[in-house]
Amino acid sequence: MEIDKDKLLETLKAEYLTISYYGPFDGKVLSTFAKTMEERLQNENGTVAKKIFKIFIELAQNISLYSTERVVSKEEENFTGYGLFILKEFNDYFWLLTGNKATNNDAFLAAEKCKTINSFSREQLREYKRMLRKRPVNEKGGGNIGLIQVALLSNNKLQYQITKLDENNAFLTIGVEVPKKN
Repeated sequence: MEIDKDKLLETLKAEYLTISYYGPFDGKVLSTFAKTMEERLQNENGTVAKKIFKIFIELAQNISLYSTERVVSKEEENFTGYGLFILKEFNDYFWLLTGNKATNNDAFLAAEKCKTINSFSREQLREYKRMLRKRPVNEKGGGNIGLIQVALLSNNKLQYQITKLDENNAFLTIGVEVPKKN
């Protein structure tokens, strides 16, 4: 399901911008976000706050693994992906959106994963996740269950958009709504 451009514009103009960030996704950033989310979501249902944090971690890992924009951390001496994260609050739900520059191939593969995930029922998603866990880890460093986990936690379809930047790269955005009530 592609991101509805009107909805994206509405989201970007929303009255309640909870968190917005564009930069490297390293350990310090994840730690800062964890603390900020905990503070900002302290009035929310604990289950919803935990879901939002878990979804953020899954989407942030995608940025770390697949962003073509990389920075080297001085302290860690390893590469970290560079990207965008937005968390907004609306009356009935939270909207999480991530984005990063990726190769056209990686962006296409992510979009295909989103399409596949969106085509499954909740039970089919659980079965698909179990099947993927049995596979060997790929070279990107994961079992490819992060986006499945996002769909399961949010209980919503993934929304995504690929914006071609040049012949080799695209900007990939993935968003999801998290209802305030279960």
